[in-house]
Amino acid sequence: MTVWITLFILCLWRWTGVNMMYYLSGLQQIPGDLYESADIDGANALQKFRFITLPLLKPTTVYVLTISIFGGMAMFTESYLLFNGNKSPNNVGTTIVGYLYRMGMEQNNIGIGCAIGVILLLIVMVINVIQLALNGMFKKGEQL
Repeated sequence: MTVWITLFILCLWRWTGVNMMYYLSGLQQIPGDLYESADIDGANALQKFRFITLPLLKPTTVYVLTISIFGGMAMFTESYLLFNGNKSPNNVGTTIVGYLYRMGMEQNNIGIGCAIGVILLLIVMVINVIQLALNGMFKKGEQL
């Protein structure tokens, strides 16, 4: 359990800054006129957030979710550095990419390493397609 918490904190530290930059960029793209119009119409802060900010940040949110899913599934560096070369106790901190590396490179089992890579690709594709479908990105007429 401690290993998972440590890896979670490392990943949070690694990805929070870049995701904040994406959201800050998305927020800067929202025209101030919309908020001014909402003020004139009597909207409170929660209504402005719900009806202006969230819908206009949808493309940013979809992008951040997509790269975060990929980044989470492709996690290797944190585990490799934390456990001095992919050797966590009882394999608790071994990630799927760490297992791919162990089988393909360390044990020279290239076929199994490639199979793990293909399975990882399929898992990431399925998760991302589901996420995109839930966000309505495949609906006709939907624009980013």
